[in-house]
Amino acid sequence: MRPCERPGIHFRNENGLSPVTEAVVEEDSRLTSFSLPNGAVVRTAEHLLAAIAGMGLNAVELELSGSEVPILDGSAFPFAEAIKDCGFTEMDGILKGRAISAPIFLEENGGSRLIAAAPSDRLTVTYIIDYSGTPIGLQKVKYDITSETFYNIISKARTFGLTSELDYLKQNGLAKGGTLDNALIFDENGTVGSQRLRFPLECVTHKVIDLLGDLTLAGEIPAAHYVAVAAGHSIHGKLARRIRALFS
Repeated sequence: MRPCERPGIHFRNENGLSPVTEAVVEEDSRLTSFSLPNGAVVRTAEHLLAAIAGMGLNAVELELSGSEVPILDGSAFPFAEAIKDCGFTEMDGILKGRAISAPIFLEENGGSRLIAAAPSDRLTVTYIIDYSGTPIGLQKVKYDITSETFYNIISKARTFGLTSELDYLKQNGLAKGGTLDNALIFDENGTVGSQRLRFPLECVTHKVIDLLGDLTLAGEIPAAHYVAVAAGHSIHGKLARRIRALFS
């Protein structure tokens, strides 16, 4: 990661720079993958992109040694901490974009997955997940998004899933770095092994990381109150495309 002369988030490879706004997304409700005009294929970038957005940066150049961004500890905190430690200064970042003027509402899966953005002078996220019948259960959070809140709370929430979901990812060759050290895995009794939650609403807070990361594909995250119910990467991406179309 290094500063870029051009505004926005860009990925560099041997063919040059491509802005993340030109990403062609492979729609998948579990993982974010996209390709860029320079030929780069990027997988599982949402934690890194969320850290860039959450820490208030713009004009960033990224260069990867492979296609899958390292999962590290399963949260966005290692990226946020690196940004803070290396001396990047908060600029007119993508979290400080324009505001939407009319509500946006999207749904998937017969209305069981919902996402909306309502006009607001602040950037607020309300997220609800419902894993009834599992130890995760029903969870809801609401955050006003600032770099301080992102660094101190949101960024520390780790990716999570059920044992059956982890099997799916590994069978499909994804989440290659996933271990019990970098993901919260739940079976019918609770977290597997010696894992412990960092804070009570860690699971739903991690969904806020995913949403912010996915919305960076719009080029900016406008001020709005974002409300997501049982959402995921697919519908996050649809909202990002709607926002990009509004401001293009």
